[in-house]
Amino acid sequence: MRATIKMIAERAGVSIGTVDRVLHDRPYVKAEVRERVLAVMAELDYRPNRMASALATSGTARRFTVIQPEWGPYIQDAMADGVSRFLEERRDYNLSVEVLRYPHGDTAGCLQLLDQASREHVHGVALCGSDCGEVCERLRQLAGLQIPVVTFNSDVPHAPRLCYVGEDAHHAGRVAGEIASKFLRPGDKVLLAYSGLEYVGHKARADGFFERLAERGFSRDAFLVAATHDSYEKTLEAVSHALETESGLRYIYMATQSVPGCVEALRRTGRAEQVRVLAHDNSPEIRRFLKEGLVDFSIDQNLPYQSYQALSVLFGTVLERRGPEREYYYPSSTILNAETVE
Repeated sequence: MRATIKMIAERAGVSIGTVDRVLHDRPYVKAEVRERVLAVMAELDYRPNRMASALATSGTARRFTVIQPEWGPYIQDAMADGVSRFLEERRDYNLSVEVLRYPHGDTAGCLQLLDQASREHVHGVALCGSDCGEVCERLRQLAGLQIPVVTFNSDVPHAPRLCYVGEDAHHAGRVAGEIASKFLRPGDKVLLAYSGLEYVGHKARADGFFERLAERGFSRDAFLVAATHDSYEKTLEAVSHALETESGLRYIYMATQSVPGCVEALRRTGRAEQVRVLAHDNSPEIRRFLKEGLVDFSIDQNLPYQSYQALSVLFGTVLERRGPEREYYYPSSTILNAETVE
């Protein structure tokens, strides 16, 4: 028998209205209630019956474009999972999604893809790009063509976009700072490695991290910063230099993806047992480092949700004529350690 909203509500112990809010990702539902309802949906293999709405739009092809950097395999696959889930749930509609990639850090490449989306008059764009004047200008041009844009993973907050889907990076940085404060003593040094100022998410992590440590009474003199642009070689070089020149270095916060470079530097200098490391994400590599004790904690950011929700907002705007219900969609940020990873 096909599961219904009423069955889900009864099993989850909530009202039908609450199930509807969870189903359409609407606000005013407590996190634990939302998780319980989603668990029941998964248990009953609930699939929304969108056929009636699909019949009204199936004659018109809709094309969305995802523009994102060329990430490593883990992030690429995680984002692809979100796109696949979106297309599966909307399989009754005449929809297509094209994923376009530009070299990481190549703003010119990103601009070219935005220009391509503009020329081809796609119906919506999900963008992960740098926060700079050129990108803002392209988003203004897309807005002028009535092509909606949702940013994901890294925001362009001053541009005309519908909303942002991704980690609350400032809060994640504050969480990282709170964790670090438990391991530091007066006089200890802290190294933060991040991509650079051009990526809003990484800058926000850094700001939140230092903000929380300052609140905890740690001097700014203890903070070291390295912009490594997600490069293994640059990270290896920066972390090795810090380890060799700063005997008081006790904590490394990897707000960037190039964690293997950090781990290799610790191995080469023989200081893995002396320095604590906090990273981000839940990749197989990070899980292995956690199990081996080379990384102590990692903050996950639910990457599949980001691409899925960005496309879902575009779908709601273009096909259902309803805009996003909030400006920021933040996924849950689970803190991982050696005992919580498989």
